[in-house]
This record gives sequence, C-alpha cells and structure tokens, in this order.
Amino acid sequence: MRTASSKVAGIQLAFKKCTRTSVNAEPVILMLAISVGFAMTAQPLFMYWARCVEIVNTTKGYDVENASAICAHLSNDDNFDAINTVVQKDIASTRIYLQLTSGVLAMVAAPAIGTWSDRRGRKTPLLYTLSGFFIGIVFQLLATLTYEHICIYYWLFASELVVGLTGGMGYMFGVAITVVTDDSRNKLKPGTSTVPMRIGVASFLQSLGTLLGTLGTSMLAVQNPSSIDEPKYSYIKAALIQVSAGASAVIYTFFMVRETHFPHKDVYLYNRLEKQQSSPASPSNSAGIQVERTKSPLTWLRDNVSAIGEVLLQKRPGWTRCCLIMSLLLVMVEFLALDPSLLLLLLKRKPFSWSDKMFSYLSLLRGLLFSLGMVICPLIFMLFHCLGKDSLMIIIGIGASAVSYFMIAGAHTTEEIFLTTLFAIFCGAIGPAYRSFLPRMVPKDQTARLHTVCSLIMATCPMLSAAVFNSIYTASVEWWPGFAFFVGGILQVFVVIGQGCVHMLMRPQWLLEKSLKEQVMIHRLAVGSELSRNDGDIVLPSATVSDLPSGALEKQRRSSNPQ
Repeated sequence: MRTASSKVAGIQLAFKKCTRTSVNAEPVILMLAISVGFAMTAQPLFMYWARCVEIVNTTKGYDVENASAICAHLSNDDNFDAINTVVQKDIASTRIYLQLTSGVLAMVAAPAIGTWSDRRGRKTPLLYTLSGFFIGIVFQLLATLTYEHICIYYWLFASELVVGLTGGMGYMFGVAITVVTDDSRNKLKPGTSTVPMRIGVASFLQSLGTLLGTLGTSMLAVQNPSSIDEPKYSYIKAALIQVSAGASAVIYTFFMVRETHFPHKDVYLYNRLEKQQSSPASPSNSAGIQVERTKSPLTWLRDNVSAIGEVLLQKRPGWTRCCLIMSLLLVMVEFLALDPSLLLLLLKRKPFSWSDKMFSYLSLLRGLLFSLGMVICPLIFMLFHCLGKDSLMIIIGIGASAVSYFMIAGAHTTEEIFLTTLFAIFCGAIGPAYRSFLPRMVPKDQTARLHTVCSLIMATCPMLSAAVFNSIYTASVEWWPGFAFFVGGILQVFVVIGQGCVHMLMRPQWLLEKSLKEQVMIHRLAVGSELSRNDGDIVLPSATVSDLPSGALEKQRRSSNPQ
C-alpha cells in the first residue's frame, strides 16, 4: 500500500512540476483568444444590426420594433436595397475613425510599454494591457445593452480609446507571446530554423481560442428570427461571454503567470565574441552600477522611442539588420491587406445575401482549418532538413492567402466562397512562422521591443487598411464589390516576392551562424570546466576567445558573405 501511495504521490508531484514549468502564459492566450474570437465575429454582425435599426428609425420614421423587423430581413428584401447600401457605407466610413482612435494612441503607448517590459519584466505590463482590454470589452457590452436608446458609436469610440491607451490588442497578444518566447529562448539559438514547440502550441491556442469564439457566435446566431428580440439577446449573450473570458484572463495573469524576464546583458553570440576580441572588459561596466534620475515626461517618451529605434538600427551580423527591417515592412503590407469586416459587407449583398448564421459557419470552418494548419505545417516541415524552415512557411502561407483573395474577388456563388477556406490550412503556418522567424534576429533583452514594433504595425495597419480598403469598397460597390479583395491579393503577392528575397539574403548568415556554433562547441570541449552557461546561452571567458586569431570571425563572415 505504501508503495502504491508513494507512486501516486510521485505522479502528482511530477505532474505539478511539469505544469509549473511548462505552462505559463498559454492559458492567458487561450482565454484572450476566446474573447477576441467573439469580438471578431459578433461585433461586426451587431454593428450592422444596431446601425440598421438606428438608421431606419431616424431616416424612415419607424419605431424601434418596426425598424428591427425590417433589419431582420434586410438582405433578402429588394425593397430595401437602398437602405442596405446606406448602412454599409455608414459602417465602412466610420470604421476609419474607429481604427484611427485606437491606432494613434497605441502608437504612443506601445513603445513605452515595450521598453518597460524589456527593462522591468513582463508580468506588470501584461496586467496593464489586459486591464485596458477588459474595460474596452465592458464598453462593448454596454453598447449591446443600450443600442436602442444610445448610439453605439459613443461606446465603441470609448472602447477604442481605452484599448489604444494600453497598447492596443496587438501588443496584448505580443507581450503574452513574449513570455512564451522567453521560456523557449534556448531553442531560438543561431544555426537552428525549427519552430520551437511551445511557440507553435501558443499560436495554436490563440487560433483555437478564436475558433471557439467563432463557434460560440455561430451557436448564438439566429438564422430566421421569429421575434425581433432574438437577434438582440444573441448579441448580449455573446458580449457577456466575451467579458467573462477577458475577466478570467486578468485574474489568471494576476495569480498564476510567472515572471520570465529578469533584465541582464544578453547579446548575440556573434556580437559577444567580436566584442571580447576587440575590447577588454571595462571595470566600470563590470560593476554594473546604474544611477537612475528623475526624467521629464518628454525625456521619458524620447528615451522609450529611442529604445524602439535601437532594435531596428543596431548593427547586426551580415544582412540581419536589413532583413529585419524588410521583414517588418512585409508584415506591415500583409496586415494592410487584411480587413475581415469587408467580407461581411460583401456577403450581405447580392448575389450572396447571407444571414448571420451562414457567415458564422464560414468563419467557423476557416478558423478550424486555420488552427489545423498551425499544427500540421510545422510538423510537416520537421520531416525536412533545410535552413529557414520558418521563412519557407511564411512564403507558402502568404501565397495561399493571395490565391484565396483573388478567388473571393471573382466569386459569384456561395460554393466559391466556401472553396476559398481550403487555403486557410496553409495560412495557419504564417503565425507560428513569424513568431519564430523574427525573434531569432534579436537578443532576449530586445524581444519585447520587437513585439512592440509588431504591435505598432498591427495598430497602424488597421487604420490604413480601413482608410484605403473601405474607401475602395465604397467607390467600387456598385460595379465590382470584390475589387478591394483583388487589390489585397496583389499586395500579398508583393509580400511573397519580398520574403523570398529575405530568405536568399539570410541564407549565408544562417550558414555562418551554424559554423560559429560548431566552432564554439569545439572551444568548449577544449576549455572544459572554464565554460559556463547562463540562461541557456553560451558564455565564453576571455581566455577562450583569445585562442581565436584576431579578426577570424570577421574574415569568416566576409568569406561566407562576399557582399
């Protein structure tokens, strides 16, 4: 009996230890993704419904009940095509200002939060941005409760204002992914190109949460409402679940998430070798004594922006700095081409005339295949031995996305729209590939700032996308509603070409880093006990580096990279 009980206790202890060491911010990502999944699917539907009720009420003189009855069958009634066009143009134009509200504020707040995260740790900035997101979705809940009496734009603008002040939704996921990246840092070493499993799992959980949110919305959506109150209550239920998931994420983060970043000097292996060869250690630097002084708000903001610029402008080996900037520009173009709200407006028009239920089914199927792609594509690439696997996954995923956009632009039937979902399984590789590809180019103490740059892109691009593509849709809605998707497909083709150039430029650097890694391992065997490891990175004492000929690394880099 004692043996059996001791085995059970050992299993429980091992399970707790595994859970404590292997799971950190992943549940937060899942809960946030569920909340965002409801927001991405239910909010455009609710926005279309609420604005339709208000416009019919104010322009046609109908009361709320009659206006709701008209809006319940607006897409299928030929007598109200003019109202349908007015509602779509109203939403398309207002979304520009909604995105501007959050985007401009996020551009100011995100650099400060990212620098804060790199210098002070991850948990507190994560709590700060989660709190802003929670307040924002509470405002969205209030909009669903009061849309019959108060214009929803008041609540939506307030929501975007609060979310923007706390860094934006993109940075919220960025700082959570940064926590996972810190835990997986030892697998992001130079000379490797396989996507770490934890980053892939985190990306899958984000997609799975979005899928669950979409599934919940489809279950709550009403196909043919028998009562005007059915759509109203379905939107309220979706908003309540969204708020509950957001509150759970905040509570879990406060009590369960561990700190993963304790700031210390952490640079490239390549840079570390070069610096130790070129200059001796400074006594003042080794003392590590820093005196903090009170800074004015302007100086504080300038320092934070400069810290973000350091990530982009710091000298890096080979073509790394150029490719990092190019990759971020390509990410910007990729996000610029994405505006899921336009798909809803397109499918609400003839010849499709989709209901909320049908649109939820499409979102559910796309989300399911997208989630499967996050797991299947990295597993398939693990079977091949080549450098730059994550870069190849980006090229394939964005290429598939471009093809789907071209098909949507020319679609005329429901079957053609559903056929485009097959490409979602390849598009699922984009997320985990970028989250592995970009952090390899920077050291650990710049990871949060790199994700801040990505979050700034995610905050800026919806503004530009709303301004450009909603204007294109409004101008072309009468003669080719799918023209905006055709333009988006062209932009993604440029991204595929650009990523191919990045892949070719980085390949010599990957080979060099692999060679440096092997060279360091040889010296490690020679020195033996003098070598140590710090936080999963190889640390070489000066005696080891002195064994290398002066300028050997630079000569090797130039010989491998003649440019």
